[in-house]
Amino acid sequence: MSEWMRRVLEGKRQMRKQIATLPFSEKIKILEKLRDRSLAIASNPLRRRLSHRG
Repeated sequence: MSEWMRRVLEGKRQMRKQIATLPFSEKIKILEKLRDRSLAIASNPLRRRLSHRG
């Protein structure tokens, strides 16, 4: 495993620990922000719509 990948994975572990210590209400705020961001990305006209037909 490369050093870069180790740092990425360690950063994820640290973020998960940090989020785990937050109160439930703070976790809900994060979830709402992620949902809003996801909806904004999905509705962006520059985003390509890919067909999943086989």
